Amino acid sequence: MSVLTSLGILIVAMLIMFFMQLVPGVFLLFSHHVYGKYSKIKASDLSLFFILGVELMLALILIILYLTLNAIFAFIRIDERMIFWIFGVIFIILGIIFLVFYYRKGDGTNLYISRKCANNFQHVINSAKKRSDAFLLGLISLIPELIFTLPIYLVVILEIMKIEDNALARGGLIILIVLVSIIPLLVMHILFGSGHNMANIQRVRVKNKLFIRITVSILFLILATLLIMRVK
Repeated sequence: MSVLTSLGILIVAMLIMFFMQLVPGVFLLFSHHVYGKYSKIKASDLSLFFILGVELMLALILIILYLTLNAIFAFIRIDERMIFWIFGVIFIILGIIFLVFYYRKGDGTNLYISRKCANNFQHVINSAKKRSDAFLLGLISLIPELIFTLPIYLVVILEIMKIEDNALARGGLIILIVLVSIIPLLVMHILFGSGHNMANIQRVRVKNKLFIRITVSILFLILATLLIMRVK
């Protein structure tokens, strides 16, 4: 049962990361900008460096959390039951917050981030000319969403740490999590490369807005339930 619960926790956590919309939203605006301004080859190249920045930042976050938690648990004995209860409560709260506040009111897909943050992203997008600009934008695009994703990353790392001392298996899981998280970006990259534009993709995002809002909120509650089950 414990193994199945751990597997369920990892699957649900990856699904939540898959459905997060801030990074895909930034990538959509960025791709629209570069495909409209540069040749198809250069635009594709810049888009791939954006994705590479996202991959690296997510991998760094997971590795840093893994090393930090290992160091903490090496010196401090923490009640695992208390940890599961705390994260269970956190995910119930996040599920409610996601349902109510993740999307701003209106027909579009504007998210909870402040107008200043959105304008800063737009400024960086408009000034992006080089691979380093695209890479940096990919790096920073994850940061505003950490309010939702950081607890997920922590739980994922805690579950990975439960695997027997097998560096290959743990590293493989981290790679898998990173790959699952960037699937939406790869799909958008393929769509732009095959001639689709921002309007086509945005229509799909608007159409799926309610589905994502409800699905992710339910997934947060399922994750909370799985964690609380670990306590019993």
